[in-house]
Amino acid sequence: MKTSQIKVFLAVVRNGTIAAAARELNRSRTTVSTVLAALEDELGVELFERSGNQLHLTAIGSAIVTDCRRFDQVAGQIMARCQHHLSGAESVLRIARDDSIPEPVWRDLLKRLKTRFPQTSLSVYLAPPRELPSLVNSQSVDVAYGLMPQLMNEGYQWFRELADVRMLTVAAPDHPLSQLKRVTQDDLVRHTEVTLAYLQDDLLVAESPETANYLAFTQYELIRDAVIDGAGWADLPLPLITDALRQRQLTVVHHRSAKWWKVFSALESEQAQGGAVVGWLADELEGYLEDYLDGEPEGPAAAAAEVTPPP
Repeated sequence: MKTSQIKVFLAVVRNGTIAAAARELNRSRTTVSTVLAALEDELGVELFERSGNQLHLTAIGSAIVTDCRRFDQVAGQIMARCQHHLSGAESVLRIARDDSIPEPVWRDLLKRLKTRFPQTSLSVYLAPPRELPSLVNSQSVDVAYGLMPQLMNEGYQWFRELADVRMLTVAAPDHPLSQLKRVTQDDLVRHTEVTLAYLQDDLLVAESPETANYLAFTQYELIRDAVIDGAGWADLPLPLITDALRQRQLTVVHHRSAKWWKVFSALESEQAQGGAVVGWLADELEGYLEDYLDGEPEGPAAAAAEVTPPP
């Protein structure tokens, strides 16, 4: 029993006549009749009763329709998976990332990825930037994306810088730092910093706080929300806080280093290098961040008042 025979059988079931099935399959009526007869001979049963040009399923024909549909679906899945493999696309991909890019952007990106590579299974893990390299190094994931520390390509990993991301020192509009016309380093030290936390040697530590008085979280989004609530000041990536700046929930403090850069990077394991899905994902992230950079206004005051996201 061949998949081509099952497809012909199901086409006849859908159309009710040999002629209509032949038109759907773009084959001759003789070919469709021959294939159907061969299937009946192989199964040893009659699948249709003939009444003029019309064909009606026999009892056994009706009984096997659902099984034949499953057979056809499974055969299609097998072919799709084999074509997926031949295209160079990964069958399974494990991703770690930080949250420096807004969640709606990631949701749209993964939706488009699954549309383009429907046979690729994805697992996504959210982690602080400092933990991303170790996740790839330990082979817990295949690839990581985020504002991770700059690395050199070594061993079985490939480090790829995708784009620069603007970092801004921000506070809530009613925070004391936002009221100052000029903010010094001493002013920053006197107020609570909201910063990143990550696991290091099984201990939760804060990432390079400017002051001993800090509040640390493992996600940029939690830091942003704490700053909006007035808990302190923080350095945050512009793509994540664009809406909060526009809505005046955050302001850029008047500090000489209130606007600086980090690099958004991809770190790929040996197994992930050269994969079609990994390559597509890196290109899409790079394009998004480059569009964002092209639309960015100049100066902290402009960033606070006129931040324009990419299209």
